[in-house]
Amino acid sequence: MIDTTFDYSQHLPGDTEKARAILMIKFLLFSASLVPSAVSGAIAYFEGSFSWLPFALLTLALFLGQSGGDYLYYYFTHFHTDSRDSHTKIFAGWKPLFVGSLLHPKQSLIAGIICLIIDGLIGIYFYLQLGTTVIYLAIAGGLIAVLFTPLMLKGFKEVVIFLTFGPLCILSGVYVLTGEFSMTALYASLPIGFFVTIVAYLKGAKFEVVKEGDTDVVMNLKRNIIYILTALAYLSLIILSLLKLIPPFGLTVIASVMLTYKVIQIIKSNKSKVSDYLNAVIMSLGTLILTGILISISFILSKGNIL
Repeated sequence: MIDTTFDYSQHLPGDTEKARAILMIKFLLFSASLVPSAVSGAIAYFEGSFSWLPFALLTLALFLGQSGGDYLYYYFTHFHTDSRDSHTKIFAGWKPLFVGSLLHPKQSLIAGIICLIIDGLIGIYFYLQLGTTVIYLAIAGGLIAVLFTPLMLKGFKEVVIFLTFGPLCILSGVYVLTGEFSMTALYASLPIGFFVTIVAYLKGAKFEVVKEGDTDVVMNLKRNIIYILTALAYLSLIILSLLKLIPPFGLTVIASVMLTYKVIQIIKSNKSKVSDYLNAVIMSLGTLILTGILISISFILSKGNIL
């Protein structure tokens, strides 16, 4: 999945600023599951079906699903199947949460399975509440966690990330909270999916890292995909808002566009410092989080016809 863990201390020795940046990225990447959960909860509230226990279980399920996918990804690319992965030189050698400290690296398989088992138990709870549709949604999520590695190696990483952390997470989230599939959830999932995919591509894109004096420089980053995803994210927000398919998101666009502008300014050059590149990854995560928060607020305020 969107891997949230890597051994930053081994790859940037003596460079405290870079190490801190990568550590920050490590934890901010969990926003890929937490933001869809928050948006799902806000939509459920907007539709009059919010309850704290199901929301807490949904949040835990999405978090564990992402973590489980990371553990399995690490295991399959280090000890089984294929030694390739999608990490760049900057992020190479990552380890999942607790691996190397509480867990032996080969135990990442067990950790991943445990995460999915707990998700399965949560799925049983929702099944008892809502019926067999939950089983199909749980199977879809589980298959993505297990099959992400081969799909990524075949070049489907961005597509899988978009579908998983956009439509699948939010549609499923709203369903388990309300008992109904929602077109509003589908619409709101599109910009979230695009912003998550921007983060995944920016972090995992292939490029060269070369030395220029005492400075590490990122070169040959393919920028067109990021430009296209960014345009799709903002266009989807604007069009859906103008068509009144979702609550007004003008504030969201205005508030997050400056972060996006800074990301574009960093990556548009043929070469940029590694420290600047890391800041671009952080700012893309900031854009995702800020957009998710403001979309959620927009739905919550719309419940009382404030917007």
